[in-house]
Amino acid sequence: MEPEERQDLTEAVLNLKFAQDRTDRALAELQALARPLAVKHSPRSRFERWRDSSDGKHWKRAQHRKQRGRCACCQAPIDLNGSHIDHIQPLARAPELACDSGNLQILCADCNYRKGDRAGAGRSS
Repeated sequence: MEPEERQDLTEAVLNLKFAQDRTDRALAELQALARPLAVKHSPRSRFERWRDSSDGKHWKRAQHRKQRGRCACCQAPIDLNGSHIDHIQPLARAPELACDSGNLQILCADCNYRKGDRAGAGRSS
């Protein structure tokens, strides 16, 4: 290889390395900008916004009546204010069902904590 060709090749490699470094920095900046958006639009955040909305509160009241004021798991009587909205299929396994009323039930605090992120546990009609 001629010295001039070798120098051209060296320059090309250096230019590629410089471009790769710039690309890596730009990607890191974009990922940092995207992180808050991902959190805001996560299944948990969507569910919490729905739960706190008038639609979510209306659903909880109606579901509490539908379950006759009882926990879907242990059937103990529960107050509306002390009840928990539970995902039958957990968010971790079925994030697309975060706000699907067919995947929600009302549990007492004890049953909800005991169930954790496992699927199932009761289901009222």
